[in-house]
Amino acid sequence: MRDPGEERVVVVLSASAYGDDDRILKLLCPERGRIGAFQRGGQRKPQGLDVGVRAKVRLRRRQGGLDTLAGVDLEDPRIHLRRGYGRLVLAQYGCELVGAFSHEEHPEPKLFGLLETLLLLLDALESDPGPAVLAALELKVLTFAGVGPALDRCSVCAGLVDDEMVFDPAAGGARHARCGGGAEVAKGALAQLEDLRRTPLRELVDRPLAPGLEPMAADLVRHQLGHELGSRALLVGL
Repeated sequence: MRDPGEERVVVVLSASAYGDDDRILKLLCPERGRIGAFQRGGQRKPQGLDVGVRAKVRLRRRQGGLDTLAGVDLEDPRIHLRRGYGRLVLAQYGCELVGAFSHEEHPEPKLFGLLETLLLLLDALESDPGPAVLAALELKVLTFAGVGPALDRCSVCAGLVDDEMVFDPAAGGARHARCGGGAEVAKGALAQLEDLRRTPLRELVDRPLAPGLEPMAADLVRHQLGHELGSRALLVGL
């Protein structure tokens, strides 16, 4: 009897062409983390498994290779977020960012929940959110991935933030000037970054962001990955 496959609720992180009709999908599942899956051309639909879509899928595991997609039931195609360029690009970046920090065959419930929150928010908005959402997203992803920066304490001595702080992504975030080098940073800026990390995304849609905070969050991501993600550059100036 042929294996019917296992059912999983997933979000599509990316989709790339394979041959004339088939595709390679990267999916995020709370129980299994990041999953690579092969989708045959005959399984494509007018509104199919595009980036950011939530679906219930049936997957057949293949030892040493990609899972095979055996069935698809779209749960949320995120139609509305595709009507705004800024929202669509932010959704794509969110998927790429979460995918970069998630692991294969490792439960990722926090990253899955964060990505779902972002996509639901973007799908419900009538206009593009402010830059605070982007900076908060990056800080939350780093934190849920276990590499969150030190923002309320020194990354070297663990002492509380004082009036002479520096910021160095390679050193784990903020530290006292007496504990090492880095770019001078105001105590208030660190407090704002920490607040972004802790505040729900929906409360940040219209919040203004002080100059310089967004690049600090982006630098932390870039240091952890060793490069900038492709979709991040599309967000500059939006």
